[in-house]
Amino acid sequence: MRSIRIKKETTNSILTWVIILIAGVGNTITTSNITLVIVMFFTLYIFIEREEKFDNFFKYFTILYFIFYFIHILKFHYIDFREFREYIKIFYAYIFIKLVYKDFFRLYTNIIYKLALISLFLYALQLYDYSMMKAFIGLIDHNIAFLDYREGWYENLFFFTVNDNGMYRNSGFAWEPKGFGTFLTLAFLFRLFLNKFKLIDKQNIVYLLAIVTTLSTATYSVFLFAVLGFYLLNKKITFKLFSSLLILPIVFLIFTQVDFMKEKIENEFNTSDKYLNYVTDRRDSRELGATSRSLGRFGSMILDYRDFIKEPLVGYGLYSEKRTMYSVAGIKLIRVNGFSDFLAKFGLIGIVFLIYSLFKTFKRVSKQFKFKGYYMIPLSILMTSFASAILLTPMYLSLLFYGYIQNENLPSHKRG
Repeated sequence: MRSIRIKKETTNSILTWVIILIAGVGNTITTSNITLVIVMFFTLYIFIEREEKFDNFFKYFTILYFIFYFIHILKFHYIDFREFREYIKIFYAYIFIKLVYKDFFRLYTNIIYKLALISLFLYALQLYDYSMMKAFIGLIDHNIAFLDYREGWYENLFFFTVNDNGMYRNSGFAWEPKGFGTFLTLAFLFRLFLNKFKLIDKQNIVYLLAIVTTLSTATYSVFLFAVLGFYLLNKKITFKLFSSLLILPIVFLIFTQVDFMKEKIENEFNTSDKYLNYVTDRRDSRELGATSRSLGRFGSMILDYRDFIKEPLVGYGLYSEKRTMYSVAGIKLIRVNGFSDFLAKFGLIGIVFLIYSLFKTFKRVSKQFKFKGYYMIPLSILMTSFASAILLTPMYLSLLFYGYIQNENLPSHKRG
């Protein structure tokens, strides 16, 4: 029995490592369709070997998903296999979380802790000699052509990323510092309820140091709101009042006095029009030769809202080319607002399912791990998605299904 348990623990750890690295979308391998299919079949093999069963909910969900797909085909008169690829991601996400279940939270925090430690060491070297680190991290990319990713300004070696747009920031294993911050913040939240809300411990200190090195406004904002709020909700009332009186002025000072945070937030608001005007006026010579252009959080939200108004119920699905100004004169416009993009893709039906499922998941988790203020975790994910397109990665998709799983190892009255 012990050997079986150890094998299960090891397999679950490997599965969690893989889904985290895929969520980091750091290189060609983690973003590859081939990788997705191979990993999905490997996970399915484990699923079958353990004699797991599909929940009725997921069977019904699959039927409804393909009804959605068929509606999009009828509306746009075109079969887009990207929606089938999306289902593969969903299927993979479901069987993963079904296998790992409650172990996910512990495994996730332990893995992010290790990745954060690696990042702090390599980040120090990055600050010491950026050119050296870029050459080292890009060693494989430079010698294997099909692994070349995002040209010469960006390099990734699975566990660490350097890019010229963040020379003084820590991207960790993810595609950018902001992305790395999303994983760290989630790990901090999970660690709090796993460790009975002990604020200062070895893992949390490492998470916090890594979060500071991201220099990410979005990460700092979500961390201050979600982590501190979640922590205070689970402490005694007298401590809450004392801590609030102490912390709120500090938070206010950070947002009003730290220049890069204040300016970054103001810039996002003030440059929305500039991003949108760019699609019809690209006379700036610096943009010549560009193949894509990010619209920023608020620019993305404006265009996504226009799409939502046109298709409010079921959205556009993965039919990106049908979206408002998807591409102008050959330049692809990149939406970075994951929440508004999800709304435009799946409409009201999709966004209601997303929000309801996240809250259902963490309500169940709060019962299992016995903590209060469960809603702070889904709120932090939704806030994070406003700045990063994370919601359609398999790891985050898996969290949508956690609350629907019928775990046969638990008595029916404890299934959440």
